[in-house]
Amino acid sequence: MIVHTPSQSLLLRARDPNKIKAVIPKWRDIDYQGHNIAVPHKLDEVRILRNLGANVPPPILYYYDWPRPNGITPFDHQRETAAFCTLYPRCFVLNDPGTAKTAAVLWAADYMMKTKQIRKVIIDAPLSTLDLVWKQEIFGYLMHRRAAVLHGSKARRLELLARDFDFYIVNHDGVGTIADAVRARNDIDLVIVDESAEYRNAETDKYEDLTRIIGKRRLWLVTGTPCPKYPTDAWSQARLVNKSRVPVYYSQWKDQTMMRVSTHKWVPRAESFEMAYQVMQPAIRFKKADCLDLPPVLYEKRHAELSKEQKQAYTSMKNEMVMLGDDSTITAVNAADRISKLRQILCGVIKNTGTGLYEELDHGPRVKLLLECITQAAAKVIVIVPFKGIIQALKREIDQQYSCEVINGDVSKTQRDKIIGAFKNTPDPHVLLCHPRVMAHGLNLTEADMTIFYGPIYSNNEDQQVIERFNRPGQTRKMTIVQIGALPLEWGVYQIVNQQKIGQESILSLYRNEVLGVK
Repeated sequence: MIVHTPSQSLLLRARDPNKIKAVIPKWRDIDYQGHNIAVPHKLDEVRILRNLGANVPPPILYYYDWPRPNGITPFDHQRETAAFCTLYPRCFVLNDPGTAKTAAVLWAADYMMKTKQIRKVIIDAPLSTLDLVWKQEIFGYLMHRRAAVLHGSKARRLELLARDFDFYIVNHDGVGTIADAVRARNDIDLVIVDESAEYRNAETDKYEDLTRIIGKRRLWLVTGTPCPKYPTDAWSQARLVNKSRVPVYYSQWKDQTMMRVSTHKWVPRAESFEMAYQVMQPAIRFKKADCLDLPPVLYEKRHAELSKEQKQAYTSMKNEMVMLGDDSTITAVNAADRISKLRQILCGVIKNTGTGLYEELDHGPRVKLLLECITQAAAKVIVIVPFKGIIQALKREIDQQYSCEVINGDVSKTQRDKIIGAFKNTPDPHVLLCHPRVMAHGLNLTEADMTIFYGPIYSNNEDQQVIERFNRPGQTRKMTIVQIGALPLEWGVYQIVNQQKIGQESILSLYRNEVLGVK
């Protein structure tokens, strides 16, 4: 087989050319180096030839001018992932977290738009990723495409959906508000579901809403953790792609993959996770370790919503600071202290200046996001918490789903060594909740492949020390650093720390810009 790129044709050696002629309308007889038939090198023809058993390459690999920011070359596994998606109306992308799946599926969608295979796309994703991941990736990689984030009131979402965009980005819990309007459209041809494991329960309203949106449209389910809890998580997802691969009833799948060990306890059977992978087909999967062209550390930004109580406390505190004014006597120390108080609120606590104790605020949205991130890790997780007052509250939440231990100034060295030893040598704990100041030089935590900053920390040195705990000799995995933030104030702290520009002027500038609104 030869790919003749000038004519965008495939030159084939066929024992029986009539079999090809019977199913492909456009063809021509040739006599070239043993090749006897030529057909167009397009998606429909490639799908037909593959069904006939011919391993012909996807056309995207030859004719697509991969749009990319700053001339960045797509990774090999991204090209293969994008090519795979173009071949299947419904499929799974199961590449590990941190393997840059987002850009790959966007390239695939863009190519299919250019070849008029599809017109418009719905992206159904976690709330924290709508702007900071999906919209920014579309802007960065596909600047010629238009995207809208469907968030806010139902009226606002529907108003944006009615406008002319290439990509409509909606959060999982917002699908229901637009389902009827999407069903009525005939120009939306593809649904991309990010973190599809969120739909592992077919009994939920949002699962039903998703099925209403999908209808007969193309569907790409994207997740690096398809079965975050049990192999049974695969059943509902597999039904979205190909119902014939799983039993009709969930109970049947549970009996195949799980074993009852007591009245209320079930455990996975041997090889059950491999069984789950087999039913989640067609699928492509790249592990981080296999992606040799990836950088060793990847950064992700995730947006956290604020609770009503946090919003009120933040506004009140900020108003007090504005009333204090921005006179010439303010120092970097004053500014840093005031910023710290606002950061505490964003993390879910307020320090009582009278008692010195922390008082908890409702911080449900950020905790939910934290648990989502932990679920998406391929190995163990380190969570860096900038304020001592919130760490025990987070442990209570995490303990409900994962084994978790705390390392901070209240933990003795003996106990700390015991916790670290267990983290390194046993399955539990899965999560370490750490205050940055205890992440000592020389500590080796290469069992983790993800470090999550629950909020930004205010030190160049501590930031680097945290990262070096798992990015050091002995690390065999690609690593992901997740930065959680809610408002420009937090992203401003992350920026000046990442650029190693913490200093008096940067702190004063951040305070004046983000707190006082003085540019």
